[in-house]
Amino acid sequence: MKGTYQIYLFALTFVVAIGFFIQRGFNGSSSLYPLEKIENHSWDVRSFDEVLFGGDSLDLKELTTNFNPFFESNPLPNFWKQERNNSTLRDHFTNVQNLMDKDAIAKDLNAISVRANRLLGQPLPDQLFFYISGIDLESPCIYFPGATEEDTKYAFVGLDNFLGAGYPGYEGIPAYQSVLLRQSQLPVAYAHALLATLSLENFNDPTLVGQMVYHGKIALATEALTGYSIATGEVLGYGPEEWNFLEANESNIWEVMVREKLLFSTDMMVRQRLSEPAPFSKLGTSMDVDIPGRVARYIGYKLVQSYAENHRDMSLKEIIKIRDAQKFLRDAQYKP
Repeated sequence: MKGTYQIYLFALTFVVAIGFFIQRGFNGSSSLYPLEKIENHSWDVRSFDEVLFGGDSLDLKELTTNFNPFFESNPLPNFWKQERNNSTLRDHFTNVQNLMDKDAIAKDLNAISVRANRLLGQPLPDQLFFYISGIDLESPCIYFPGATEEDTKYAFVGLDNFLGAGYPGYEGIPAYQSVLLRQSQLPVAYAHALLATLSLENFNDPTLVGQMVYHGKIALATEALTGYSIATGEVLGYGPEEWNFLEANESNIWEVMVREKLLFSTDMMVRQRLSEPAPFSKLGTSMDVDIPGRVARYIGYKLVQSYAENHRDMSLKEIIKIRDAQKFLRDAQYKP
């Protein structure tokens, strides 16, 4: 087992190094909403995983005193003792400790929080908690802005969701999902958590284009919150080859969507085939097997980006608050 882990660690380090050079090759957007100086926000960073799994015994007093949000969710001491003894969770913890630099991660997330505050008015978190989630594909990061200004604002990051596609603990997860469980997706997931508390959905719009614009706004904002330091393809969850394919075939994909009248389809199956995570997108063409999943989100980003490029007098907040998808269609001047 130790040999297997060492091989995995070496392979992950190699992939990260290669990724550094590749990533710059699939940037797509100019910096529409740059911020010149990002000041450090003073917050309290706590590692719940180290208290739960580290040390010789479980310190329930520290748990209840310094990690109250977790204890409030389940105040039974026996539950946390069982969690501590869970071998799978302990394996996740060991790998997180060996593979992740929490200080560097906290610094990156701090900057994202500051940008969200300055660009969108999002309340700054008072506390950031790292923890082991048991692999949570739906909510790898969570943000609670509080109900009032006086409430404590929390951010939570499940670090075991970002150990790399080759991590043995991800066996059984479909490849098209596990490929996104990489550390480069952590700032993207954190930005998504901050944006999730805003009402960005389109008013009573069950159409495909409504979904496209919604995800396009998320991607546009995520680029800004991460300071345009992450490739557009990575923001959208694509690898370099997938991104290059989409860029080369953007006009063809758009043409099919328009010709087949898919944009205004309210068929749930159409949205699932083209907008939801999947190994590939089913457009009904001969190249379907080569079209990466979630292709509607890619076109949605391009549509929203085009709108933003042609409305530079509007702030990011003003643009993502538009909840009429057809307004983007009318005014984006999108011509792939």
